[in-house]
Amino acid sequence: MYHLVLVLPLLGVILFVFLSWRVALPFYVVILVASLGTYGKIIQAQRRRPIIGRRSMIGGEAAVVWVNGSDTEVEYKGETWRALSSQPLHQGQHVMIEGVEGLTLRVVPVKSGDDLAP
Repeated sequence: MYHLVLVLPLLGVILFVFLSWRVALPFYVVILVASLGTYGKIIQAQRRRPIIGRRSMIGGEAAVVWVNGSDTEVEYKGETWRALSSQPLHQGQHVMIEGVEGLTLRVVPVKSGDDLAP
């Protein structure tokens, strides 16, 4: 649908064939400015981070609510998820979501401010 907007400035050139340039130029400028504004909104929407779905969870932070051996559950935005991590986790620890596999989150521990001190 937005490809039609990309063609409008090219179609606007046709105005110069049928109208004098003094009449066609103001129309063309309006078409060009509207198209550029629309292009900007399209690019802005495409660069925005997803807000729903699996991809929106990646990079999010969750809290470990339950650990029993290799079984771990984390809470992310009020929902409890099963989690897998290559590193040992403990209850109350904050983790970052690296991926989503079915109903299981792949997570890694988030370094606290104490871990960053030299």
